[in-house]
Amino acid sequence: MKKENNQFIEKAAQQILIESLGYDEGIAYYLLLTKKEKELKKEFSYSKKYRLLKNLFDFGAVGKFKPGNQDFFNYFILPPTFLYSEKVDTKIIDFLEELYLKNHSKILEVNFSQIILKDEKILLIFLLKYFMKDSAKLITNDSRINNTIGEKRNKVIILERKEINRRIGIIDNNFAFEFFDILNKDVYESVGYLANDNRIKNISTNNSDYISKIEKELKQLN
Repeated sequence: MKKENNQFIEKAAQQILIESLGYDEGIAYYLLLTKKEKELKKEFSYSKKYRLLKNLFDFGAVGKFKPGNQDFFNYFILPPTFLYSEKVDTKIIDFLEELYLKNHSKILEVNFSQIILKDEKILLIFLLKYFMKDSAKLITNDSRINNTIGEKRNKVIILERKEINRRIGIIDNNFAFEFFDILNKDVYESVGYLANDNRIKNISTNNSDYISKIEKELKQLN
């Protein structure tokens, strides 16, 4: 029975993605989410895949990141948190988020990344929901973040600022971020940084300095 329920939720999730993103985009997102690269290559040509990734970026379903000292940006799949704005059954969102945790969460543990997103809220909600253990403090212009993380909202302090171009925050003294609104042609994008202090994994990193700076700034603004 449990297997049948999972199959039902899987089919429902695929249908929701198609309805939310478009037919080809929904299929491409699900294949990316489930790491079925061979099927993705069979389904779409290289040029078609590139166009779909651009469309998915506009939907807030993928972002661009440049880890460490890399010289160029790569597309990377974002959590299906964007579905909260579509009023989708939370069971379907939870199912898709579990797939993301299983297949893609390691990308969020990269030491230091420059990131370009349509809206950083999608990524922040996921980090708060699944990675925060003790506390978080954010400066943002969107207090609705708390509406989607359940009981964990009691652990989050949001210093809401209207008409603010720069958003910063820290999660468990482990993740730190800052984002700016940058005009790209005729639309704004969120451009910023995400740092993860991997000292907890016995990996030497200088990111603790960056995290400390963000933490100090938040204390001054509180």
